[in-house]
Amino acid sequence: MPQSAPSRSIVSTALATLLFALMATGPVFGQATGYRNHAALLAELRDLRAAHTDLITIEEIARSPGGRAVQAVTVGPRGAAGERPALLFIANASGPHLLGSAVALGLIRRLAEGYGSDTAVTHLLNRVTVFVIPRANPDAAEAFFGRPQWARTGNGTPVDDDKDGVVDEDGPDDLNGDGVITMMRVRDSLGEWIADSVEPRLMRRARAVDGEVGGYRLLVEGVDNDHDEAWNEDGPGGVDVNKNFSYDYEYFAPDAGVNPMSAAETRAIAQFVVDHPNVAAFYVLGPQDNVLEPWKKADPGKGGTSQTGPLRGVLAEDDPWLSAVAKELRELTGRDKGPASASLGGDVLSWGYYHMGRWAFGSRGWWPAETPGSADSSAADSAGAAKRPKGKLPKDDPVKDERAALRWVDRSAPDGFVPWTPVTHPDFPDRTVEVGGFKPFVLVDPPAATLDSVVREQTDAALLVAGRLPRVELRDLEVERVGDRVYRITARVANTGFFPTASRLGERVTWPRRIRVDLGTASGQELVSGRAVQLLDPLDGSGGSTELTWIVVGTAGSRVTLKASSPVAGSASQTITLR
Repeated sequence: MPQSAPSRSIVSTALATLLFALMATGPVFGQATGYRNHAALLAELRDLRAAHTDLITIEEIARSPGGRAVQAVTVGPRGAAGERPALLFIANASGPHLLGSAVALGLIRRLAEGYGSDTAVTHLLNRVTVFVIPRANPDAAEAFFGRPQWARTGNGTPVDDDKDGVVDEDGPDDLNGDGVITMMRVRDSLGEWIADSVEPRLMRRARAVDGEVGGYRLLVEGVDNDHDEAWNEDGPGGVDVNKNFSYDYEYFAPDAGVNPMSAAETRAIAQFVVDHPNVAAFYVLGPQDNVLEPWKKADPGKGGTSQTGPLRGVLAEDDPWLSAVAKELRELTGRDKGPASASLGGDVLSWGYYHMGRWAFGSRGWWPAETPGSADSSAADSAGAAKRPKGKLPKDDPVKDERAALRWVDRSAPDGFVPWTPVTHPDFPDRTVEVGGFKPFVLVDPPAATLDSVVREQTDAALLVAGRLPRVELRDLEVERVGDRVYRITARVANTGFFPTASRLGERVTWPRRIRVDLGTASGQELVSGRAVQLLDPLDGSGGSTELTWIVVGTAGSRVTLKASSPVAGSASQTITLR
């Protein structure tokens, strides 16, 4: 029989690509542990709005193919939310990443309850708006609460993945009856997979260059429901929202949709950003991570034009700002080591920077961390040392992240890995078939015991980014009489926030608006030098400024108004008396 790839909607959990951010783990969590299904999430948002009507507004920006609302929450004093620079917090675009939604709720609650009682929160919300999309892919997230539980990434769009004229007819199956979908390994002399020699619970591709010969196929747990000699290739789940954005979108990729922005959820998020030009920065919780390892700088001449393809690195002028905040976030959370980021392409984080020109930060938020030297760690190491086979690890260990994950599971979530167990399989009656592997969600979403601390840690991180947004101010204002009824006005427009008023890439793509400066004269006054309305180039962060001068003819004691404003940097105004 020909070898089949794992089902496209849960291929991210296959041990072939087991980066932590795309792996699933742990005991079967539920709402009692802090994670909310769709109905409970909406109910909690309604309760928060009812308790804080002066601060919280909620709008439905899309309806998923499964009929679930995608909501955007605005947090900030009423009346001027659109005039203050804003942070956009996006969670759960990747279906298995339920942690993001838990943090979103925690962030909304912390801001609403802290306003008026917490000095730092009050000060922040008086100058910054926070937008939150708590669950960007509700159809996929709901699989967390289903049985069997599995790490679904696609929304509810019906898709004929195998092009056989039937939709969603061959999904995963719970062969061992444990209530979760893991993996199955099938003995096959032509298979590409072998058990790792040091940790045989882990599977890796055989290295032909080293003379290794595979002995297994590795498939998602299930049977060939449509009898086409492919397994789980057409299950429920259509479009992965986190692969459907336009930056470096991969046509014809599994889960990516028929074209970029084809998913209602994706279009709604894009429209929300366009409709809210005050969004100055993104903070995204999901598998793409540029906090732990900031994006590399772009190689000049390689990418960024129609001839060279998409830009694949941050512009040199933006790198210091992105790297500095990423360093702050690592120091704040204490998470400075971990697995590699999931690759970019069609994801909301990279779209936020590369196509919309906003400052953008993304983090997995949590991953299993070893704690060398702790009592339980030392005991587990001692107990496990006798069990683990001896062997030398290669320098380029292909299952390094999985190996570390398994050590954490053995110590902290011993039921998070299903031991490989033989099952009788109708499609392979004469072969050994075993089911096992990491449970869904165990390496993505923290267990109940640590969830509250992670939520607090990540709300701190989001608030740090919000506090770094640009802020326009008017400084060094001077009026000088230079003749009869003639006055020179000089002012400096400054950015007292940390970030520049626009990234250099934002300047290139022209989505973030520039600073507009208006000098308003009254009846009987005349502006004879300088422009009444002018647009400024972006100002550097942390005090970048530019000086402007006007000559006005008018009566002594009369007044003019000066205003500098930008959606992403706020506004400042001053009334000036000619004297």
